[in-house]
Amino acid sequence: MHNVELSGKSISGGLAMGTAFVYKDILDRNYDLYNIDAESANAELERIKQAISEVHGDLAIASERIEEHMDKTIADVFRAQQAILNDVTFLEEIEKELLAELVNAEQVVKSVLRRFKRKFRQAESDTLRQRVDDLTDLGRRLLRALTGVKAHSLEHLPPATVLVAPQLLPSDTVFLSRRSTAAVVVEHGGLASHAALLTREMGIPAVSGLSLLTKKITSGDKLLVDGDRGIVIVNPSQLKEVKFKKRMDAECLARVEIRQRCQEPARTLDGSFVQVMANIGCLEDAHLAQCNGADGIGLYRLEQLFLSRKTPPTRHDLIDAVKPCATIFPDKPVVVRLLDAGGDKDIPFLSLPAEDNPSLGRRGVRLLLDYPDLAGAQIEAIVWLAQEFDVRILVPMVTVADDMSKIRDLVQHAVQQIGADKAPFLGAMIETPAAALCTREIAQNADFLSIGTNDLTQYTMAAGRENQFVDQYFLEDHPAVMRLIQTVMQEADGTPLEMCGELAGHTETVSRLVSMGIHTFSVAPSLVPFIKESVRAVNLSIQDNSGATQSEDH
Repeated sequence: MHNVELSGKSISGGLAMGTAFVYKDILDRNYDLYNIDAESANAELERIKQAISEVHGDLAIASERIEEHMDKTIADVFRAQQAILNDVTFLEEIEKELLAELVNAEQVVKSVLRRFKRKFRQAESDTLRQRVDDLTDLGRRLLRALTGVKAHSLEHLPPATVLVAPQLLPSDTVFLSRRSTAAVVVEHGGLASHAALLTREMGIPAVSGLSLLTKKITSGDKLLVDGDRGIVIVNPSQLKEVKFKKRMDAECLARVEIRQRCQEPARTLDGSFVQVMANIGCLEDAHLAQCNGADGIGLYRLEQLFLSRKTPPTRHDLIDAVKPCATIFPDKPVVVRLLDAGGDKDIPFLSLPAEDNPSLGRRGVRLLLDYPDLAGAQIEAIVWLAQEFDVRILVPMVTVADDMSKIRDLVQHAVQQIGADKAPFLGAMIETPAAALCTREIAQNADFLSIGTNDLTQYTMAAGRENQFVDQYFLEDHPAVMRLIQTVMQEADGTPLEMCGELAGHTETVSRLVSMGIHTFSVAPSLVPFIKESVRAVNLSIQDNSGATQSEDH
């Protein structure tokens, strides 16, 4: 395709140009199918046996490490996968398929695993039905071993890459880097999808809603990505490329002017100070937050430390990851959110059983309380760091006051275990209607509160943030959502409150939120200068009849 314009929707603003890399999950890739003769069957069978042996060894190491650092329950997940590999029937099925079809090893493994998954899904035993996810994971491991793939295909992308994919999962996005990824283009994903959240946080332009994308774009195509208007141009003409480059230069200049003021405090026209902090997930993000004038870290996501590992990080691993970020902000708050797994965030070493409705299932604090050793390592790391820095704990997906009471007990236990002098501040995320309506009760065991508007919108509007069919219902500034935020403000009753959801990063809503009384925001590092600039245009002393703040030109 040459000089073709594709129209989608913007999920992260900005302009970029680069070379396309079309990404597909290893299980979805079409491996070359080739026939073999009967004499070659033994060689292909030997390849499969070697792959099984390699994967079996990896699983054994993983289960031992997990049992050493966490608990036997999680280690048993890997042992269940080993049991499938040890099953004589599994190897017999592979050998039978190989001799019957006389095709290459990759095709045989995919075919047998599909058959096993169908059997497991139809089984009467709940245990077998729950092993379907284990089979999927095994399939990925075996194919990587067969093809010699040792790393995730997104781990070492060349510079100026435009990533093109049907959809990006959290386990994919953890490998993206600003140094290599110029833009992201996906078929599926709304404004609150993981692809959208990550690209906005990284300051990477992104476009979604382009059907049959991977059939229209091939790896190596030159792409112009307009993240402001939701447009992608494939293999543009020289004239279009020159005009696009001029727009990029002009946008860059405007951003530079705003960033020149980013280190100054954000004060409204009538002098009220508004704290603008940053959401981060790694040391690179922390440096960017500092350069963009962040007043601290309002949300340190730990998921990247878990998603990219075969075994859980230890307390020392977590300290090593978080301490350099805290060092960058020695006199400012660094709020670390405990692992927010479950739901649509699958942690590789947990291999959690499938749930009928994961968004309403065991996620966030619910999962942490089921795996106290998993929670304990994180809490101990934060307690240790809190003796030197203003590092705080934030608890995800709190729905009932008892959640916070139990976490508070784990914090006190960690303080005693370490022999610490003090406990870190403990905060609760308010991201469900239940939490919003019970803010007063939850606050009794919280030193501060943080409104997560992404999930609050999802649960209030009954519209999945990753579901492109209900994008029109995912409205973060809908009256229902805004009324719940107002309720949280009233029920907090003096408990310090911040907002860390995507709504906090919308420059057009800053005036309204500040007028409601929210004076602490946490946004993507790249957005900090622009939220500060929006704050400087607000005058709290001027309100209309409804009490909403009016803006004046700075």
